[in-house]
Amino acid sequence: MQGRTSGAVLVALVIAVAAGAVGGVAGGVTVLLLDDDSATAPPDATATPGDAATEEPATPATATDLDAAIHRTLEAVVTVVADTPASRDASGRMSQQRSLGSGVVIDRAGYVITNFHVVSGASELSVVLSTGEERPARLIAHDAPYTDFAVLAIPNQGLRSLRLGDSDALRLGQPVVAVAGAGFTSGNSVKVGVVSGLDQSWVRNAVVLENLVQTDAAVNIGDSGGALINAEGELVGLLTTVVRETPTGLAVEGVSFSQSSNSLRPIIENIIALGVHPRPRLGIEYPFAHHIEVTPEMAAAEGLPHEAGALVTAVDPGSSAAAAGIQPGDHIVAVNEMPVDLATPFVNRLKALEPGQVAELTVLREGRQLVIPVTPRLE
Repeated sequence: MQGRTSGAVLVALVIAVAAGAVGGVAGGVTVLLLDDDSATAPPDATATPGDAATEEPATPATATDLDAAIHRTLEAVVTVVADTPASRDASGRMSQQRSLGSGVVIDRAGYVITNFHVVSGASELSVVLSTGEERPARLIAHDAPYTDFAVLAIPNQGLRSLRLGDSDALRLGQPVVAVAGAGFTSGNSVKVGVVSGLDQSWVRNAVVLENLVQTDAAVNIGDSGGALINAEGELVGLLTTVVRETPTGLAVEGVSFSQSSNSLRPIIENIIALGVHPRPRLGIEYPFAHHIEVTPEMAAAEGLPHEAGALVTAVDPGSSAAAAGIQPGDHIVAVNEMPVDLATPFVNRLKALEPGQVAELTVLREGRQLVIPVTPRLE
């Protein structure tokens, strides 16, 4: 791998599953880098016109075409490198964490799609092509916390891109292939499986992930953001979550989830065309950063009056929630009279709002029940 990190000293390799959710994510490999001052600044990551990516057309599926489809996909799948801001360690040296995930070139202009958790918190991004070439990348937009999705842009010279397929046409038992970047292995990887579930949901980090394709392909650390393809070589899912255990702690094997291509299609189109996929932004929508999910156990331990809902811990200054008077400590139990609970968390209630719809939040505050209307910003 060439470029800005060639002089960094690798001192530790930590296999990290992001956010510590039950079941986990298909995560990234995180390494710790010590700076030896030999890094150079990357070039601008703006895609250049003219020498655009070549989008491979879909071909009728035959037994021999599957091999060709896999090899076309290998050229369109990249490794996403996310560097966190440098900080000084206990010894006084500057250190930096690096996370590795996967991504898919999805547009001839140089757009790469990946999972948001792969790039979250990064101060510097790059991608490594299947050829080993490293290119600078920049985050165009993301859809968190509503989906685990982000779009990057890279210089587009000589790229291959994948065509979006129709995930609604998938059938149970249909063969699919998971193609991912170089997580903790050398080079891109390929895993073959079948569709084992459609239109699935899975709770992760206080958000119910929806419209998921379940497969038994052996998805592993570093595969997040990789491609799930059909036999025609079309992208039908974005690798997102691998399940290791049930909520009760029972071991699980052969279950991974991908965000379906049809659920991502409008998000991709809006981000490429508009630079954003409009979502309701209140300034309290992020789990852990803005609110925590209330469970019966937490309510009992903290003496809360209601055993479900979202407990506000921070409100963004200048946000619509701040303007409406939402405060840290407010216990939100409903949105537009629809309950907030473990089955439908606060984020999913907000996700269901129509564009421009006011969110009437039922709030418990100091023994009183209030209904506070908040007009979300669409950002």
